[in-house]
Amino acid sequence: MRRFALIATLLALPMTAQAENPMCATSGDIVTAAVEARGAGIESPEAIEAISTGYTGDEARYQNAVQPLVDWVYSLSEEQLGDGVAEAYLAACLAQ
Repeated sequence: MRRFALIATLLALPMTAQAENPMCATSGDIVTAAVEARGAGIESPEAIEAISTGYTGDEARYQNAVQPLVDWVYSLSEEQLGDGVAEAYLAACLAQ
């Protein structure tokens, strides 16, 4: 029972921190989109353009973050890519 409570608590922490720092959540979404684009075989410049166009209106301020985040994702080795990349990025962002 303690193990379940510990796991539930640890899983809830990122959600709480995410609510406190929406920039981390949005940049994590950008990283997720970049990982998906790379996995689909899309070249970096096309990924940057496609992801950037999704950030308009109030979210337009995030467009400047797209290129460095996409560049970072595309610099990773194939072994480093996977479902955990965005989660690891988000955890690092929230830890700051």
